[in-house]
Parts: sequence; C-alpha cells; structure tokens
Amino acid sequence: MTILLAFALRVYALDVQSLWNDEGTSVALASLSIEAIIHGAARDIHPPLYYLLLHFWMPLAGNTEYAVRFLSVIAGVVIVALVFRIAYFVFDEHVALLAALLTALSPFQVYYSQEARMYIWVTLWAAVSMLAMLMLFKRRAGSRQLAVGRNPESESESSLSTIHDPLPASALVWILYIAATVAMLYTQYVSAFIIIAENLAFALWYLNAIRKSAICNLQSAIRSLAHWHTGTLVNWFAGQLIVGALFLPWYLFAGGQLATWPPISEPLDLPTLLWRVLNVFSVGLTLDGNLATITSILLGGLFLLGCWRPTVSLSHRPTAPLSHCPTAPLFLWTLVPIAAMYIVSLARPAYNPKFLLLATPAFYILAAHGLDHISRFTFRVSRFTFHVSRSRLLSFVICSFVIGSFVISLINYYTDPRYARDDYRTILQFIDAHERAGDGILVNAPGQIDVVRYYWRGNQQLFLLPRMRPPDPTATRADVDEMLDKTQRLFAIYWATDQSDPARIVETRLAERAFKARDEWHGNVRLALYGIAPSSRSAPQLLDAHFGDALLLTSYQLDARRARAGDVLTLTLHWRVEQTPNARYKIFVHLLDASGRVVAQRDGEPLADLRPTTMWRAGETFADNYGVFIESNTPPGDYRIEIGVYRADDGARLPVGESDHLILGTVQVQ
Repeated sequence: MTILLAFALRVYALDVQSLWNDEGTSVALASLSIEAIIHGAARDIHPPLYYLLLHFWMPLAGNTEYAVRFLSVIAGVVIVALVFRIAYFVFDEHVALLAALLTALSPFQVYYSQEARMYIWVTLWAAVSMLAMLMLFKRRAGSRQLAVGRNPESESESSLSTIHDPLPASALVWILYIAATVAMLYTQYVSAFIIIAENLAFALWYLNAIRKSAICNLQSAIRSLAHWHTGTLVNWFAGQLIVGALFLPWYLFAGGQLATWPPISEPLDLPTLLWRVLNVFSVGLTLDGNLATITSILLGGLFLLGCWRPTVSLSHRPTAPLSHCPTAPLFLWTLVPIAAMYIVSLARPAYNPKFLLLATPAFYILAAHGLDHISRFTFRVSRFTFHVSRSRLLSFVICSFVIGSFVISLINYYTDPRYARDDYRTILQFIDAHERAGDGILVNAPGQIDVVRYYWRGNQQLFLLPRMRPPDPTATRADVDEMLDKTQRLFAIYWATDQSDPARIVETRLAERAFKARDEWHGNVRLALYGIAPSSRSAPQLLDAHFGDALLLTSYQLDARRARAGDVLTLTLHWRVEQTPNARYKIFVHLLDASGRVVAQRDGEPLADLRPTTMWRAGETFADNYGVFIESNTPPGDYRIEIGVYRADDGARLPVGESDHLILGTVQVQ
C-alpha cells in the first residue's frame, strides 16, 4: 500500500510544470550519441551515468515532460522499498513501515522524483550501496560468532542463522556493493560523501569487533579472530580499491572540471546550515512559516531520539549489523554528507539542498526509529508517568502532525505558483503565439539554450549574448547593436544574470537603444519584450511639465500615431532633474480606451529599471525609453497615451499641474 501511495504521489501532475533549465540540459545531452554524452558530461560538473540511462530510456518512452520525468519516478518508488528493507534489516518491521511511509510522503523526495535530473538516482544508488554494506556487516558478524564459539547454544543459533540466511552469497553481495557504489560515483560527485560515511561505519564496526575479541582469553579464539580480522580488513580495502580503480579513468578524464565549479551559495555558518538542511529534509522546498518550524523541530527531535539505542534492542536481533550500535551507519549516512558540504563550503560556498538528497533515507529511518521509541516505552515527565498506551497515543499524534505537514507541503508543490519550476513552456508559448516577421529571441545564458529549443516552435532569430565570460563591454555592446539592427521586436529571456552578465552590459545597452514593454518573472527566469524604434524617429514634442518639485519633463517622442495590434509603441521621455529625489519613483505609461480603461501599460523605474531615481542628481538630463505592447486582441479605435510618476513604496502619485497624470496624445489602433 505504501508503494502504491509513493507511486501515486510521484506520477500525479507529473507534466503539469514546465521543464526548467537543467532538465532541458538533461534531455538535450541524452539525445546525443554515447560519445557526445561522455564528452558533454566531461565539460559539465556531473558524471555521465544518468544521461546514459536517459539516452536509452527516451527511445522507449519518448521525450515529453511526462516521459523523461518518469525515469525519476521509478527511482523514487524503488527508494521507498529500499528504505523499508534497510529499516527492517537494522531494526524491525514496525520501524520499517514508519520509515517507508515517511519516505513515500516526503515532499523533498517527491519533488526530485518528479525532476529529470540525477539527484534521485544518486540517492537510489546510495541506498543500494548502504544496504549491501549492512548485509556484509551482518554476514561477517555471523562468521565471527562461529569463530569465537563461546557456548554451544549461541553457536547453534549462529549456525542456523548462517545456514538458513535467505540473503545472497557473500560474493554476490560484494558485487552488488561495488556495482552500486561505482554507479553512485558515476551519477553525482557528491556521492563520495557516502563512501566516507561507509568507511567510518566500517572503522567503528571493526574496532568494536577487536575490542570484543580482546575480552576472550581462549588462545584458539584469539587465533581465529586474528585470522578473521585480517580477512575482513583485506576484503574491505580490496573492495574500496576496486571501486576507486573503476572510477579512476573518469576522474582522470574529467575530474579537473570540478576545480572550475564556482561558488553557488552565500557562506553559511554551521548552525544555519544544519537548520536549513533539517527544514528541507522535514518539509521540503514548499512550506515555510510556523508549521514548517514546528515540523522541523519534531522530526529533528525524533532523529536524535532514533540515534539512541536502549539497553535492550527493540528488534531482539543479536545478529543485526553493528548490533552493538545499529544506528551508527545510519547516523553517519545522514551527518557525513552535511559535514562534508560544510567543510567544502569553507573554501567555496556550495550549499544546495539537492546535493544532500542522498542522505534523506537514513534521516527518515532514524526519525521512524525515534517515533518507535516513543510508542514502545514508558517514560517519566515531571510528576506524570506515561505508560505504553499513552506513549502510543503520543506517537500517533506526532506522526499525524508530521504527515499533515507533509500533505500541506505537497499540496503547495502541486498547486501554488510560488513554488513552481521556471516556466519556460509558458514563455515560449507566449513568444510563438505572438510571432511576426522581424522578431528575435535573446537568450542571455548558454545553459538555458537547450530548454528554450525544447519548447521553441517558431521561426524567430535566436541570439545568445553575451558571447563570452566575463563579457567584454565594447564587444558586447556592439553585438547588441547588431542584434537590434536585425530585429523589429525582441523577446529577451533572462536567467542567472549575476553569472552571465553581472555588470548588466546587455540590459543597459538595450535600455539605451530599445523600448522595454513587458517584464515578468516565471519562477527564476524573466521574460522581457522590447520594441525597436523606426529608423526615422518623430520629432521631439516640447513640454514644461513639472512632476512634484523634483522632476521636469522637457519633451517626449512618440514614434507612431497609428499602430496595429501586436505592435510595440515606442516612447522617449526627456527629463531634467530639478532637485535630487529623496524617494524611489516609478513612471507609468498607460494606453486608455474611450471610457478611460487601461488596455495596455508599462510601469517601471527609469532606464528599464536600472537607474532608480535615488541615483539622480540635481541638474541632470537624460532620455528614458518606454514601450507599450498592444495585445493582439485589442479592438480597433482611438486610444490615449497617459503618463505619470508615483512613489515605489506606497503608490502615491506626484502632482503634475492640477492633476496626477498627463495625456501626451492619441494613437489609432488599426
């Protein structure tokens, strides 16, 4: 039932959201030949295995949003089953069911199970690798008990356990461990953190085995244990060497690319990092406020409680892996990736929650173990004693609250536009629906070109600027001028501008020569529409319009008195600063019908939002360009052009004469 629930949550609304930038890259790279995929991944910061899986998947399933994301759905559902298996292997069925339920409902897991990227797959490989390691621990523990042979009863039990163990032979478990660990490394580089956690867990287990061996005084037992310790150590290091040898060719081929990985976050101190990770593990990316805080504290507390092992094992399974401390591998699986990310970020800030998704299975298992502690034990709080029945009621209330928070977060994810992925589909549909001769599309970051081409169905000219990083100012301005000479309207798709054009060279040049008519966000990507003035502009119309005491409109240029639906009206306002403004102001340009209703408008700060009025100084004069986009469904008729100035903070308009707006003239829409 839990598996069906996990599947339903991961396929629900799978193709409702647009592919975003990185998903477009996945589809584009996976569409190439195997050789091209390998070389493309070598130039990226991600190994090639996920792209190869997607390469062989798409001919079978297609390359629609639903098809390419379904590959991640498969991994997400299998992880739920693996979490159950690991939790049952370490603890018992009750903990396993709780852990599987938390994983199935986890908003963080569901989010990345619906994304055509490698993060849910590296989580899957990490879970398989950890399960195989735990199976090896258990088998070695069983063989050690036989070697020591303290009493016939325990020896008999161990022998029966070994004879009737339904698990695969040790050689097959080693093959599974090596294959999963290598697959993990070839899927995402951060999986190296899991290998560190595994080696620390092995060290704890091995040292504890040595400590227990020292207690035995029998000479024969010591000889047997010495042989057992040597073989165990050799086997483990041999396995690590095989994993390293299998990954070494790729590291030599492409590992140097990691040195070029730029910082991707602001620096974080350790408490802030831990809180953010706890919050994301608990409620995902789509819930905030008090509910998110309470849920995070509850799950954090359950996790810590789950790390505690009572004197008597709940599972009553003396042959469990690391039976002296069964939570150690899970604790390390959760904490080592977080600690490693913090250490890496000291030199190059690299926090992104998706890189820690591979640690979530252990987090949910230990949280489930903590919840199981509450339901099974009596404990004393102040003067009140909680008996088992009350403890179970308390655990039920906590579990219900956590699940309720998960459900609310999932509803937000499915329905709230604030949490939607970057909507390239809507952007390209808008551009293609309004296509006309002379249109151009500007893409400001090369990383988004793949997803643009995925949705692009038109015949517009496509421009990629700036052409270099860092951009050369002179060459980039010349490229913008050349682009404008080839277009009549320009649709600009801006993403990651701080990386591609931190000085805003492209936008500043467009603000000087073009006329922004539209500027809207679709997630973290922005669509701007620019009109291009005719080669022969209208003569300036002189004015003497004072807006408050600070701004004087000396003239304006409106380049068309007749227009068609779909045109961008181009208007230049010539300002003189009378006094240095003490607030940020916005300028609005409205197109009004006969009844005074606004049918089109452009609001923004001067110089296409790049020169706020707080930067103006008394005595300055400059030209400010505005475009007004006439929608295709605008009825024919005469429309008035209205402008005004208002405060950005409260919307209060500046007076101009005896009014708060100024009519510049009339435009006839044909």
